Amino acid sequence: MQAQFRSKGPELLTDLTDHIALALRQLANTESRQAEKIAQEITRRMAQHWGGQNIYFPLGKSSKSAERDRLILQEFNGGNHAELALKHGISVQWVYKILKNARKAQCD
Repeated sequence: MQAQFRSKGPELLTDLTDHIALALRQLANTESRQAEKIAQEITRRMAQHWGGQNIYFPLGKSSKSAERDRLILQEFNGGNHAELALKHGISVQWVYKILKNARKAQCD
């Protein structure tokens, strides 16, 4: 028996609506019915604008890495490489690389 292809499109739109409504309720203290209405409209507009296209959502790692690097530069005192590596969950060598890249960027 051959597996039947089933579109995930409707599930994606429903999930998107649910996440938007939840964010509106949590972050903007929007009443549930109003949050649902706004979420449905945002989802409708996104589907209208992006519908039919394959879309990739990046994980946002580069912005998280940039923020981590900025913090390391702020916290660096000239000799706390190991402490920063441990605090930020990276290797000591990576701390050195971040500092080297920052120095290079300042020279450019």
